[in-house]
Amino acid sequence: MLHPLHLPALLISWGLVVLIWIVQLVHYPSFHYIDSTKFIDFHAHHSRSITVIVMPLMLAELAISILLAYRSGFAPVEAVALAMVTGIWLSTFLIQIPLHNQLGAGSDSVIITKLVNTNWIRTFLWTAKAVLLTYFYCK
Repeated sequence: MLHPLHLPALLISWGLVVLIWIVQLVHYPSFHYIDSTKFIDFHAHHSRSITVIVMPLMLAELAISILLAYRSGFAPVEAVALAMVTGIWLSTFLIQIPLHNQLGAGSDSVIITKLVNTNWIRTFLWTAKAVLLTYFYCK
């Protein structure tokens, strides 16, 4: 039976999946092509703009995941989903944000490549979570 939070959980999950795949395949790789004289301004704009979009969704996802896990008594599906969200937050704050902080000083091809490569962690987790929730909530 669907809980009232299942639909928002699904919508937010799939919204983040679409966003992360665009970032992963289009946006982050394009960092390699930004003129180095404009990179600092470009990166600052990117960081401010993406945060306005992503942070409210990530906060809502975290809150809903905690509520669903708690109300279900940490049932396997809800516990796994919460673990995935935790992994996404850890990756974001321990890996991607520090790499972005380094890029705030200027373009660096090695750091950009690390950002693209490590972002697969979040891409995988968000995609797997959305598929998992869709399977269990919509069957």
